[in-house]
Amino acid sequence: MKSLCVAIILVVITLAGCAPKQPNKDANKPGGDTVAHQKAKETWDDFQRRKDSLWTVFNESTDEAEVDKARVMLYDMGCNADWGMIVSTDYERLKACVEKEYLQFISAHPEQEALFREEKERWENYHEAVLAVAELEDHGSSGALYITGVLEQSVDLWLASFHNMWLIEQNQDISFPKTVFTSRMINDAYAAYIQQEDNDWCNFFSDNEKDGMEEHHKAIEKEWQLWNEWMTFRKTVSKSLPKDMRKIYDGCTNLTMRTKLHQLKNQNEGLGLMSDDVSNCLLPDSCSDKALLEYPGLNVVLEKHCADLKWYPEFD
Repeated sequence: MKSLCVAIILVVITLAGCAPKQPNKDANKPGGDTVAHQKAKETWDDFQRRKDSLWTVFNESTDEAEVDKARVMLYDMGCNADWGMIVSTDYERLKACVEKEYLQFISAHPEQEALFREEKERWENYHEAVLAVAELEDHGSSGALYITGVLEQSVDLWLASFHNMWLIEQNQDISFPKTVFTSRMINDAYAAYIQQEDNDWCNFFSDNEKDGMEEHHKAIEKEWQLWNEWMTFRKTVSKSLPKDMRKIYDGCTNLTMRTKLHQLKNQNEGLGLMSDDVSNCLLPDSCSDKALLEYPGLNVVLEKHCADLKWYPEFD
């Protein structure tokens, strides 16, 4: 869904620029190195030094509080290119963190390690398909932010698929959804998502771009297929596990399906830059299972809100 508000945000950001303006070039003429020019130059240099210092903290610090503070300040000082670098770094950190926990988990289960690694290959195939879909879409200057967000969603699914098993083995408390999520729920949501994406292509692109629409459609169907292959293989893994372990593994599968359903119903619109209207109509992560099952899809909710700007959905 291409939001007019998003376009307005992008224009404003472009016009606003990324940082304080450079000194006036006329001040560089012979005899023109005035006190005012020197002060402006120092202000710009100070800005750059402060920004470089924050990047050092963001990239190298092991203190999460310091990294978070640097991230916020860099967002305030930056532009699209800076934001792209920030989210890209955050994504790489997330993936590395999940990979580390995964390796710890499978190392604790040498008898099932080969099977778990084979299952991870199914996720990796799905992950590559997710990237292929995102790269076919046009999100303008927000493209890098959007693609990174899509990849983070995929890593979130991988984490959900084993994280609670690892926590239990570390004697930590866990919680699983009480609702049983089914393949039919996911398939219905995928079908609705594809229909909405096709409608967006028809509404916002000219006839000579319909080939791109078909390519995009096929890419989503490929992603859908690989998602189903991953979930099917998890059933194979489940049958090979000891009874107690199988129960937790199946709970992780159900949580993974819930997470995927949530992503599909939000139609990837909560990624990259967005308007307040979109963010207010998104289904939040903290929503109840009932709200998730009853949520008709962001396009339906947003259309209803646009018809009545005072209306917002209930997520309890």
